[in-house]
Amino acid sequence: MIKVFKNKGFRQFVIRTSVFFGILFTLQFWVFLYFSKSAFFKKYLLIPTDFYFRMLQGLSKQDFLNSFIFVVVAFLLWRRQDILNFKRYPQNKKQTVIFSLLAVVSLVLHYIFKHWVVVNLDFALQHVTAVTLTKYSFNIMFAVFLALSVYNSNFIKFFIKSYYKSIIFFTAVLFLYYRLIGWFQDSWLFFSTIVGKILRYIFSMVFDNVVFYIAPDGSPILGVNEFRVGISKVCSGIDSLLFFISLFAILVVLNWKELDKKRMAVLFVPGVIGTFIFNIIRVFLIILIAQKYPDFAVDLFHTNAGWILFLGYFIAFWHFGSKWVLKNG
Repeated sequence: MIKVFKNKGFRQFVIRTSVFFGILFTLQFWVFLYFSKSAFFKKYLLIPTDFYFRMLQGLSKQDFLNSFIFVVVAFLLWRRQDILNFKRYPQNKKQTVIFSLLAVVSLVLHYIFKHWVVVNLDFALQHVTAVTLTKYSFNIMFAVFLALSVYNSNFIKFFIKSYYKSIIFFTAVLFLYYRLIGWFQDSWLFFSTIVGKILRYIFSMVFDNVVFYIAPDGSPILGVNEFRVGISKVCSGIDSLLFFISLFAILVVLNWKELDKKRMAVLFVPGVIGTFIFNIIRVFLIILIAQKYPDFAVDLFHTNAGWILFLGYFIAFWHFGSKWVLKNG
């Protein structure tokens, strides 16, 4: 690991990527925890869900996020040798300032446009598609300008020129994987029931008022004190299992010649079990946090905790597992 970070280009890439996503998540937390709760936002900026794509709402949003994370990780694994040898691109301070200002302007225009929608709601509802695309275009502009300010335009040009075919391919994989998650989740009820029963037992050791039952519509319901939550297909762990199997398969393909195949097959079993345990821990944390902060637990934490915890688990799993299954150690 130390040898890897001696490459200045790779080290620069890791730092810039951390800054880029750090800004995005900090902004997301601020909007959700404070801004969206303010009277100003509710009065002037709150627009109907008609102006949001379905895949970016509710539980579908988590499926899309999981698909995006899978594609990013798959790309990094697939092109890892190139990435580890990235050339260093010195930061252009002038560009950083200009693109940072443009990112801020794009963000402000996004909220100005949302206010326009609120004021002209009847007109906007007659042109839902155009309004929705315009709204998302400001989000895309913000992300693009932020990337240009953080990564440097020369690096962005190099990246697109070098990997445009891979970008197109993995974009197609993103939407296919999103659909695959939906198909794979058809087995969710079996896993959700197991998760619910295990958590009922765990919470019963801490809280007095714990219930678990199957609702009339067939959904497993877990309750702790006054909080009730449906163990839906997203919480069943089925998507995490698909995520693990997909990444595991990629690692098998990429390291085929260096692998001890029998050991890799054995490693798959504890990996799957660990993935299921990780999901139970995730749902446990959601319900535990919901005892004090229910809105935060079922929205922001529910959406982001899954992939953050899973990536941490998978990185640790492969870090230690690879030493056992790779012939060169």
